[in-house]
Amino acid sequence: MTIRAFGWVRTFTATNKKLLDASQRPYYLLLCIQRWLVLVLDLIVAALAVLLVSLAVVLRSKLDAGFLGLALVNIMNLSHALANLVQHWTSLETSMGAIARIKDFSENTPSETVPGKTSSPNLAWPTGGSLRFEGVSASYG
Repeated sequence: MTIRAFGWVRTFTATNKKLLDASQRPYYLLLCIQRWLVLVLDLIVAALAVLLVSLAVVLRSKLDAGFLGLALVNIMNLSHALANLVQHWTSLETSMGAIARIKDFSENTPSETVPGKTSSPNLAWPTGGSLRFEGVSASYG
């Protein structure tokens, strides 16, 4: 309500969009890198498949068709397995980085408590509650 009352909606919306883009930039880059690695792995697997088929054509009299079919199916599964490996590996690396940052924060951030002082108040501290306003004025211009 305050933002709308002062007419700051455009400014705050632009600021929020800019901050959201900045906060999501590492995630976008992670997805781009994962897609690039999956593409490269798929190209390598495609090259292996072409090599396998060319060997099958050259050695067609010496190879059994069932074994060749099994090899081609396994190459397709290899592509899927390598893509999953890349995605899970990057997810694991991201999680381990977050854990390392939390560990570093917990070990290197000084405590806010003062030595020799307790953080709990006196047992008789809130003996009574009252709130008093004196000389207060409010207006809306």
